This record gives sequence, structure tokens and C-alpha cells, in this order.
Amino acid sequence: MVSLSTQDWNLQTIKAILKGSKIEVHPEIKAPIEHNRRFLEEKVESARAPIYGINTGFGSLCDVAIPKESLHQLQINLVRSHACGTGEEVPIEIIRLIQALKIKNLSLANSGIRYDLLHHMVKVFNADIAPEMFQQGSLGASGDLAPLSHMALSLMGEGKAHYEGKKVDALWALTQKNIHPIALHGKEGLALLNGTQFSTAYLSYAVYHGQRLFKWANLITALSYFSYDCGLDPLDNRIHAIRRQEGQILAAEQILIALKGIGLKAQNVQYVQDPYAFRCAPQVHGASYDTLQYAHRIMLNEINAVTDNPLVFSDTDAVMSGGNFHAQPIALAADFLAIALAELGSISERRIYNLIDGKRNLPSYLAEKSGLNSGFMIAQYTAAAIVSENKQLCTPSSIDSITSSKGQEDHVSMAANAGRKLYKVVHNLYQILGIELVTACQAADFRGTEKLNSTLKELHDTVRNTIPYVEEDVILGTYLRQAKDILYTETLSF
Repeated sequence: MVSLSTQDWNLQTIKAILKGSKIEVHPEIKAPIEHNRRFLEEKVESARAPIYGINTGFGSLCDVAIPKESLHQLQINLVRSHACGTGEEVPIEIIRLIQALKIKNLSLANSGIRYDLLHHMVKVFNADIAPEMFQQGSLGASGDLAPLSHMALSLMGEGKAHYEGKKVDALWALTQKNIHPIALHGKEGLALLNGTQFSTAYLSYAVYHGQRLFKWANLITALSYFSYDCGLDPLDNRIHAIRRQEGQILAAEQILIALKGIGLKAQNVQYVQDPYAFRCAPQVHGASYDTLQYAHRIMLNEINAVTDNPLVFSDTDAVMSGGNFHAQPIALAADFLAIALAELGSISERRIYNLIDGKRNLPSYLAEKSGLNSGFMIAQYTAAAIVSENKQLCTPSSIDSITSSKGQEDHVSMAANAGRKLYKVVHNLYQILGIELVTACQAADFRGTEKLNSTLKELHDTVRNTIPYVEEDVILGTYLRQAKDILYTETLSF
């Protein structure tokens, strides 16, 4: 169970949610939420000036006063009118993260919602009811309005939801779990819609998988090192210590540990120096790791932040409008992380190329009878095509902005687009590394797997349990896709 308390969530929390954990509410969060809600209601009742989004319109309509008798309808209208998502549907794993992150956001008490709303959201989440959400529609400022509106709809029993593997009416799904739709009170629709949870969910997903991909890249590189008969000097700690780059030192250490006792020479005199894709792997992988650490820090700050508007500060007698919904930190981190992960794929493809090039006593295309057989020729083509796609996906979204809402929202982050592109880069990287893994295993079979240590033998055996040695041409794409699945699902003991 994931605990919803005053304690911060971390990457292990993200992992737990992705693995299907439920949320358990700690009693300590109830009193602050109820206190701030009472304060907000009193403030609205006694206010002489309008309070944005509570008794006014939204966006450029902020100067339009809303009569007291219409405040409930205002929140309903907000949710319905802003549910303008389109395009492909959001993957279920991301939807679950969005739901959980919004719950965490609202639990911090500065949003002025009722505790009943939070409790309702937790019940819906724990019932495995996931709202239908669409990938297009958010500008990443004023919050991820369009996608979060679809989440809010389902809480009200409107729109569609995913339930028990099917797309159903949200009201029907709630009914199956004896959950009544909630009626939104003042400010609650705005609290649900304002926030960066859509963009942050994509970043959180990528940070979690980025940590795994970094380790996979180092482990697979070690197998490629063996298969290409590389020298070990480039992994020597003395080289990396004087560079002082944390990620580089860690990458070299992980690759060297995976090669421990394997019998490679410190320097292979026959080849003098190895190609950069092997020799500079610690420098490249390490730089990606350092970027991953930056994105991790931004992610941790954001998942434990309050990012809607306006915000309630009962301890200082204030309800304040600000811009915490602006997702620029997420946009920049997502763009940067996409570049970093794409580079792991770029250098991996170069190792694939070297392994099939017919050098260092390896046959051309790793085929026993090349010519009659094309072997792994087109596997490298596939990797190259995906690397090229990743480069295109790395065009930054965070440098773009389009003025909206009649000029009221005149600078936006485009964080949602950055996050969506990052998600694709993550899955593309799993596939590229999967291709390198299959290629390195094939090359290792020619080199002699009896020379492998226990770490790399376990990796080779894991692959061979599903994907056989390729003696003659087969439908290779099946094996490449299976290799991606191995990397995505296997638990790393390394």
C-alpha cells in the first residue's frame, strides 16, 4: 500500500503505483484539509472582493462575477467545458499515476477542497476505475486542463472510464463498486483541473524507467564488450576519477563489475584502441545518468508540491492567486531527459553496427553463411530507424508557447507535449537496447559463451530461454520485439 500522509512520496512510491499498489490514507491529513476548507468558505462568505475561480469566471473571464446561487453550477460547467481532450488515449499506467499524483497534490491542504472529495478520489483509485483520458489538449500552463477535466468527469459519474479491462460509462463503473458520484462544491472543479499532474506523470514514468534503462545499458554494453573483444583500460577507475563526473564513474564501475573475471586484456594489443561506442560508453552513459538525476530531483519536488490555483493559506489569513500550475520545470526536465535517453540509444546502435561488421573474428552480419543468409543486417537498420525517430522526438517542446484565453495566458510551457514525446523515447530505447542484447548474444555465441562470467551467463541464458541462436535466416523481427519485452518486464539483479 502507498501511504497518503504528510511524508513525501519518492521514486519507490512511483514504482509501487506502477505495479498496482492501492492508496492508504493516514488520519493525520484530514484535520488540515478540513481546517483550510472552513477557512475558505468563511473567506468567500465575507469577501468584499471577488476570489478567482470561486465566484468569478475562468481565464480571461476572471472579471465576470458569478452569483452565489450559481457557484455549484460554475464548477460543473468548468469540468464539462474543459474536457476537450482528443487524439490517442493515455496509457492506463499513466492514467493511474495521474490519479495518484492529483490525490497527493490535493492532500497537502492548500487547495481548499473538502476532505470528502479527497476520500472519494481515493475510493475511485482503489477500485481500479481509471478515467478515459486523451493525450492532446494540454498547454502545460493553467494546469493540464483538458486531460484533468476528463479525470474530474469520471468522479462526477460522467464520461467514460476503464474498468475490468473494458471501456464503460463512468457512472456504471462507480455503481459496480457502490461509489456515488460526487457533487463538486466551490473551487473544487478548479482544484481538480489546475495542476501539472498529467505532465508530471509522464516525467515520473520516464525517470523510473530511465533508472532501469541506465542499468540495462551498462549490462548489455558489458556483453557487447566481451563479444567485440575489447580492452578493459577504458574502464579503469583512474581514468574516470580524474574526470570527476559522477555518472561517468558509476557507468564505468557497473560495466567493469559485469565483466569481472571474464579474462579480457587490459589493452588488446591486436586492436590498439576500440571504437568510441565501446571505449566512451562510460562518458556517454554517465552524462545521461547525470541528466536523469536532474530530472529525478525536479520530479520529486513536483509530485510533493501544490500546483493548483488559487491557494489557501489559513495560517496567514490569505487566499492567493499565483502561477504554480505553470509546468515549465517539467517541460525543461522532460525535454532534457528525452535527449539524454536518446543518446543511450544512439551509442547502442553504434555497438550493434560494430558487432555485425565482420571484424574481430566475427562473421559478417553474425551469419554462419553470410550471403545465403543476411543474419542481423536489417536488425541494425531497425535500430538506426528508431534512433532517427528519437532524434526527431527530441526537438524541445519547452521552447514553444502559444498565447491563449484572449491573451490572459500569454506564456505556456507545452510540458504535456514534452512528456508525451519522452514516453515514446523511453519505449524506443527499450527496443534499441533489446536489439543490441540479441545481437550481443549472437556474437557471444561465436566468441564462446563458456568464457562468460556468472553475471553475463545469466543474461545470455535469460535471452536464450526465449530467443534461440539464429543459425539461418528467420523472421527476426519477432525476436527483436521479444527482446524488448524481456528488458521491460525482467527484474534486474545487476
